[in-house]
Amino acid sequence: MNTKDIVQSYYKSLDEKDDKWKDLYLEDAVFSDASQTLLAKGKEAVVQSFTPFLKGVAGIKIKQLIVEGESACAIVGYDYVNPKGERMSQDVSEIWEVKNNKLAKLTIYFDLTAYRNFMSS
Repeated sequence: MNTKDIVQSYYKSLDEKDDKWKDLYLEDAVFSDASQTLLAKGKEAVVQSFTPFLKGVAGIKIKQLIVEGESACAIVGYDYVNPKGERMSQDVSEIWEVKNNKLAKLTIYFDLTAYRNFMSS
């Protein structure tokens, strides 16, 4: 698979709520947000950091994907449902690095405060 295929497979797996996305990460993968408020190093830590987040995700749609070599930038629309059943949509910019046909690094840019406030309301 090329970078585009790997990234698209990741989002498809998340949207379909299967576990295939976990196998797309390198063992030493890194996940963070732009401010380093969220930071996970290693595949297991990355998977553990995403698992609670995914419980509130109702749908995912790639709105734009730009790929150059082993780098990709995606603008992804996430639809969330909080514990009260309320819905919110949010666009997230996600910057990827791929190595050896695996996801090596993900940096996300989004309004973390708005997301946390919504999920805790």
